[in-house]
Amino acid sequence: MRKKEKRWITIGLIVLFAAIAWWAYNGGFGSGGFIDLSNTLGGDNTSEETTYQLAVADLAASVDQTTGHVTVSFSLTNEEHFNISSVQVLYALNVADPNNATYTALNATAENDTYKAEIPSKFGDVVYYKVKVVYDGTKELVTDVQSITVTDTTAPTATLSIEYNATTGNATITINASDNDAIDKVVLFYAVTADGNLTNVTFSNVTLNVSPYTYTLTVDSNTTDTTYYYLDVYAEVHDISGNMARVPENGTVQLYANETKTVSG
Repeated sequence: MRKKEKRWITIGLIVLFAAIAWWAYNGGFGSGGFIDLSNTLGGDNTSEETTYQLAVADLAASVDQTTGHVTVSFSLTNEEHFNISSVQVLYALNVADPNNATYTALNATAENDTYKAEIPSKFGDVVYYKVKVVYDGTKELVTDVQSITVTDTTAPTATLSIEYNATTGNATITINASDNDAIDKVVLFYAVTADGNLTNVTFSNVTLNVSPYTYTLTVDSNTTDTTYYYLDVYAEVHDISGNMARVPENGTVQLYANETKTVSG
């Protein structure tokens, strides 16, 4: 090839590359400049570090109606990102100042991502509790103090009987009461009438605090005549959690004091 032809070919290639460069710079087939290949070639070289926070979630307490124990349950958020060495429930019973009380520690056990610990409380207690988590060496996460009053929802059961002695004219009233926890008191209501008509009758009452719950009263002070009286009674039985049972459920147990006998209801 002649030198002149080579020179023209070289000039043509230079012009061609210059044209391509100008075309690319001015947008090619589209609008806007050079094609940015940075995302295709290298992506975004900057990265953000995710910060995780350990937290106690779904904190709750429930009372076992059989034992009076309190079970505290909760979960830990983002626990998989931390080196957790202990999870505990701290509790105190019936303290005057829960923020400055001495707390007993119970290890919480995990099941299906839920932690639980059972506090050995009893009905009538006020339980103060909080969660303590030790992680990443000596770091601690401690929740605010929570509280729950341990109450049962089961009312007492009771029976009532009247034993009348026609010789003395006295009636002994006995209330047999029981509860899943403990009886607080028995309030006995009674009225003595000439005809058993309770309309506009005001009942007297007496509070019995010690078992056996018995009370003796005079129904007929003159047992030699032929006048006989009526005794009507009922009782309210209270447990220490405020549940109450009435015996009988409705009305009264009525005794007609004409002879020695026992009536119940």
